[in-house]
Amino acid sequence: MDKKKTTNKVSGPQDKQLDNTASEFQRARILAELKKAGPEGRTTIQLREELNVLHPAGRIMELREFGCDIRTVWTVSENAFGYKHRNARYVLIGGGQNG
Repeated sequence: MDKKKTTNKVSGPQDKQLDNTASEFQRARILAELKKAGPEGRTTIQLREELNVLHPAGRIMELREFGCDIRTVWTVSENAFGYKHRNARYVLIGGGQNG
């Protein structure tokens, strides 16, 4: 029996597959997600677990270098196992027109 590989996709203008771990695709997924999230932003944990980005802080730093205004708010949230962690919540300011 042949099994077809299923891939999750992120909705948005980039529509990049989650299994592509190249930095440029991770940045595109993060930027699309932060645009969608608005002032609520997304946490490091959410970006890791939902977008398959192992090192969100590094990708955020790169997005900032490309001109995106992304603010960091420190928060405490739970991971998928229910453990609480202090982690960053990233908020895109101004819609990321420069990214």
